[in-house]
This record gives sequence, C-alpha cells and structure tokens, in this order.
Amino acid sequence: MKVGVYSGSFDPITLGHQDVIKRAAQMFDKLIVVVCNNSEKKYWFSLDERTEMVKEVLEDYDNIEIDNYSGLIVNYLIEKNFTFIVRGVRNQEDCALELYFADGNYMISDKKVDTVFIPAMKEYIHTSSTAAREIARYGGKVECYVDKRISDRILERGKIYAPK
Repeated sequence: MKVGVYSGSFDPITLGHQDVIKRAAQMFDKLIVVVCNNSEKKYWFSLDERTEMVKEVLEDYDNIEIDNYSGLIVNYLIEKNFTFIVRGVRNQEDCALELYFADGNYMISDKKVDTVFIPAMKEYIHTSSTAAREIARYGGKVECYVDKRISDRILERGKIYAPK
C-alpha cells in the first residue's frame, strides 16, 4: 500500500490546502493528513480545534486519515515507517524552502523519506492561513480562503484578534 503524509499547522486549513490534499489523495492508496504543532508558532486555534476543523472539511474522503503530531514531521514518518511526504508549493520561495527541507528530511531519514511536490493551482497561489486570519480580523469574506463549513469559526475567532 502506497501511503503519503501531508502535514501542516492548518491554522486554519485553507482551500489551497484542500486542493493539494484532494490531488494527493488521488496519488496514494492512503493519505495521512497530520496537524502539527510547532512550539515557535502562536496559534489562533488549539491543536485539537485545528484537528477537528481538518476532520470536518475532509470527512468525504475514504482514503484519508487525520492525525496530529508535535515535533519534526520526518520523525513521524520514520516512527510510522512511511516513505512519502507531500508538500504543496505556491511560488519560487516556497519551492526553494521546501527543497531545502526535502533534502534535510531525506538525509535525516537515512534516505528513506522522499518528498512529492504538488504545485498550487493558479487560483490558490495567494491563499494562505495568514491571509485568512488577517481577513477574519477585519470581518471580511473568509469563504474565499477557507471552506464554508469552518468559515463562521474563523470569523468568530477573528473578533478576538480584531484591531481595537
């Protein structure tokens, strides 16, 4: 069975993430979407809240599992004996950074973890969790960036971070 792992903070999960997930799910027998915690980041939503939102927007997929993890994602793959990590890239800057991480993951895993890159579709190259949060801070139309099933939660949380 060919298994891919797609990871991210998903604070929140965006339509761009969902597009990469949809396309990756067609490439693998099973795709595991891992909601990660990075101790260097400040999140709007807790790990549990982010995991729940990811589960909600991906509930229609039969070959997708949701997990969460704190630590280096390559260690997750090594622990679970998985060999493919999926990364979406929106632009040259993303590509350069992801190539750097891909090389590191390959070396850390003793050449067992390969990275599969999926380029963003044109309509999602400007989509990001950061942009979705910024729009939510001002009560804007977040549905352009996030799934309608979670847009109310994003807008509600945006009120907490709205400019005073």
